[in-house]
Amino acid sequence: MNAFKVAMNNIKRFHERQKPENYQVVSGGVKTDLVWKPLQSVGLYIPGGNAVYPSSLLMNVIPAKIAGVKRIVVVTPSKSNKINPYILALLDLFSINEVYQVGGAHAVAALAYGTDTIKSVNKIFGPGNAYVSSAKKQVFGKVGIDLIAGPSEIVVVADKDNNPQWVASDLIAQAEHDENSQSILITDENDFANKVISSIKDLNEQLPKKQII
Repeated sequence: MNAFKVAMNNIKRFHERQKPENYQVVSGGVKTDLVWKPLQSVGLYIPGGNAVYPSSLLMNVIPAKIAGVKRIVVVTPSKSNKINPYILALLDLFSINEVYQVGGAHAVAALAYGTDTIKSVNKIFGPGNAYVSSAKKQVFGKVGIDLIAGPSEIVVVADKDNNPQWVASDLIAQAEHDENSQSILITDENDFANKVISSIKDLNEQLPKKQII
């Protein structure tokens, strides 16, 4: 959990500086106010099926907490009928008590339109596969959404003065998201490119998602 706590502190410090301030302008006896208010409720989609990313929970819950959102709903799928223990630990740490083990397009629909079990929310955040992205696109207007995210992509431009293991790690971090992810290295050094490829192969052998990478 120490790594999570370091990440939490960094994310919190960043988003606290984003919080806007209210202000008032008085002119001729007329007061004009700009007042920022948080959304009443948000739904957070946290991947937990083919890919499990506790980092997605951190990057969505922390801004919502800082903004003052009162109702935070988390939906996350699971292949083993058990929510990932790291996600459970973070949910407990953040005192999130409205959590549903559901994923895919139907989870997005539930957050947007509501069901007998899940009350609808004001806005939906969080990454997912092509079906989740398509569902978010279709419910936009009924609820707000953060963005329509496609398959993960990264382009790294690097020369021989860079660390090949670091570059390999950056490429792998996106490649592991999905079979349709694209990780591209642009370099003018053949030797450096070969070192990166070698590093990818070495690192990949240590990872549980090496088949996807």
